[in-house]
Amino acid sequence: MSTDLASATTVPLHTRAVRRRRPELWAALGCVFGLALVCLVFVWTRTGQRIDGVLLPRAERGGGYEQRSALSEPAGAVLRLVGNPLLLAFALGAILLAGLLLRRLRAGAAGVAVVLGSIAAARVLKELIVRPDLDVIGSTTHNSFPSGHVAATAGLVFAVLLLVPPRVRPWLVLPGAAGIGVVVGATMVAGWHRLSDGLGAVLVAAILFCLAVAVTRRPAALR
Repeated sequence: MSTDLASATTVPLHTRAVRRRRPELWAALGCVFGLALVCLVFVWTRTGQRIDGVLLPRAERGGGYEQRSALSEPAGAVLRLVGNPLLLAFALGAILLAGLLLRRLRAGAAGVAVVLGSIAAARVLKELIVRPDLDVIGSTTHNSFPSGHVAATAGLVFAVLLLVPPRVRPWLVLPGAAGIGVVVGATMVAGWHRLSDGLGAVLVAAILFCLAVAVTRRPAALR
């Protein structure tokens, strides 16, 4: 009788302890805080708008942000590649197929959700966030925060990280970050986005990635 009582009280406590160990949820909360902070500083303060403007020195009030240079054509090619809906659909299909072949279909489906959710969230936030006119030379009231192209790219990188085994992820972080950086730079060269727009987009995708990890991760007691 005492043994049964001991097991009855021990198992639920252990189960609750396992459920409480969700560092990815805290990471998601941290990314939410980071997203709000980036928006607050770079969109709603004069100093932040000025910093974004310094990185785009040729911009004029009421005009665009495009800076014609030797990088203009490569930047346009990168953005056309990232923004191609057929290529995006192919990439999402490849993620699902890889998930099926690796017997990680749940992770593959979650990765697709991260990509589509990142794009949708970026569009919604871009419509909801208002960029005030703080009388900063080189800044406009047009809100471009966060970047949809960067959100799609970051979402794809996070989808791959979600799909591969945890031990492989560290090897893909650096190449993935480099790819995201290229797209962020391309949006700035093309005059489509400011640096803060790219940072915000990455944080949007990171939030969904952390939530996806929380959903797909198996508890340690069940491994």
